Amino acid sequence: MATSRVRALAMGLVIAGALASSACQPRAEAMFYIINYSQETVTVKWKWGTRTLQALDPGEGYSYGFADSACTNPEPDAILIATSETGKTYTYGPRICKGTSWLIGK
Repeated sequence: MATSRVRALAMGLVIAGALASSACQPRAEAMFYIINYSQETVTVKWKWGTRTLQALDPGEGYSYGFADSACTNPEPDAILIATSETGKTYTYGPRICKGTSWLIGK
């Protein structure tokens, strides 16, 4: 009897944890998506920065959350640049809006 209560309690905690973590996940329309449709791995950086935001293999994607101002009142140099292994560059911006996607290579 005690064993079944422990199992039920453990299962309840797992379900509660899953529900709590899913409630914190942003909705699709609140994110900006970067998807690498090129045939090479690309590194994504801001035009004004030196730090790599993300390296994406072909077919791989990543989602980012941005402030609304990145869409409504973007900085002029708020441009994303993806550079392939062979040096090909792709740019996106400066307007980055939630619910949209940058399809690198398309």
